[in-house]
Amino acid sequence: MTVVFSLARRRAVFAAASTGYILSQFFRSFLTVVVDDLSRDLAIGPKEFGALGAAWFFAFALMQIPVGIWLDRYGPRRTTVAMMALAVLGAVLFAQATSFWSAATGMALIGAGCAPILMGALYFFGRTEEPQRFATLASMFLGVGLLGGLLAAAPLAYVVALIGWRTAFLLMAGVTLASLLLIAVVMRDPPRAEQAGEGGSMVEAFLILLKLPGMVPILMMSLVVTGAVWTERSLWVGPFFAEAHGLAALERSQIALAMGVGMTLCALLAGPIAGRLGRPKMVSLTGTLVACSGFLALALWPSAPLPLAILFTVQIGLFGATYAVMVGHARLFLPAEVLGRGITLINFLNITGTGLMQYMSGAMVAHWKAEGLAAQAVYANLHLMFGLLMLAGACFYSLAPARPKD
Repeated sequence: MTVVFSLARRRAVFAAASTGYILSQFFRSFLTVVVDDLSRDLAIGPKEFGALGAAWFFAFALMQIPVGIWLDRYGPRRTTVAMMALAVLGAVLFAQATSFWSAATGMALIGAGCAPILMGALYFFGRTEEPQRFATLASMFLGVGLLGGLLAAAPLAYVVALIGWRTAFLLMAGVTLASLLLIAVVMRDPPRAEQAGEGGSMVEAFLILLKLPGMVPILMMSLVVTGAVWTERSLWVGPFFAEAHGLAALERSQIALAMGVGMTLCALLAGPIAGRLGRPKMVSLTGTLVACSGFLALALWPSAPLPLAILFTVQIGLFGATYAVMVGHARLFLPAEVLGRGITLINFLNITGTGLMQYMSGAMVAHWKAEGLAAQAVYANLHLMFGLLMLAGACFYSLAPARPKD
């Protein structure tokens, strides 16, 4: 059942929640910009660097399980505000880190604190908007949030050059606290859906999802739909252009910014396109395949000239941010009483897949370097792995029905 809120209230919630999601995207994207500083100050290598990114995603993913229950039981406002306090604490701890383990703990706390931000907003939209509008709103929200990825590129590089990465992170802790307070003031919890939270374990919700026609391919797709794209943007776009093309930090940050702009445009445009066509599955599947071709181009042409390598990288971003449209496709199949647990289960699989990809990519890069492979070969292997995983997910997703028969 759709809950009626005034248009002004819904817009205010969209704006307030967007500040939190911008920060969530910033925190998952910034590592590639400060790789040189972290490697020096924390004495870490590629394997530990990948594990730092994975710590954020694993903590984020693990918290999706209680977040789904809390959204159905307590609502998005209380769930989001309470947990964002962990992100504030984690940012302070990361700014003071002196070792890999203290930095990883800070990243894990930030990931846990960011866990309910997107899902809380999507839950609110799912309860207050018609299902047909969900994909458009979710995609627009994702697009606005991706501004955080843009901030975690060239702008962050300039700030770090001026005040250092530790001071920059203390500043981000303060900004996160301000966002928390804004969400607390503006957001309202919709009335709890009938039967929501009654005997509502995640296992039961998962079994309900498995029984819904078409959900298994969607769940399989959620494991890989964004993992490769986020991992490239947050970890490897900087090292790739440093080691394979010899670019300096500011030049690399500008390429990361360009990729982030592409991801933002994709998210902003994919939802309205899917809404106008009434075909969210087609839009998400097409975007995934085009982004996949960018990875395969980087893999199969490791000596591509710099302009083409940049073009392929931007292509990945420009077509690889259709996750919200895929969630909008899934929303068509979800009953209201398991909406919170349903969307967080999908997000759990998505973020778990991304975390595994971050950790695995760091371990594999370290392994290939230990074997003596040249930088071009190392990153060709990495991009081939990313491309094949996306292709496999797209094949599974193609089996899902476009919409419920009912």
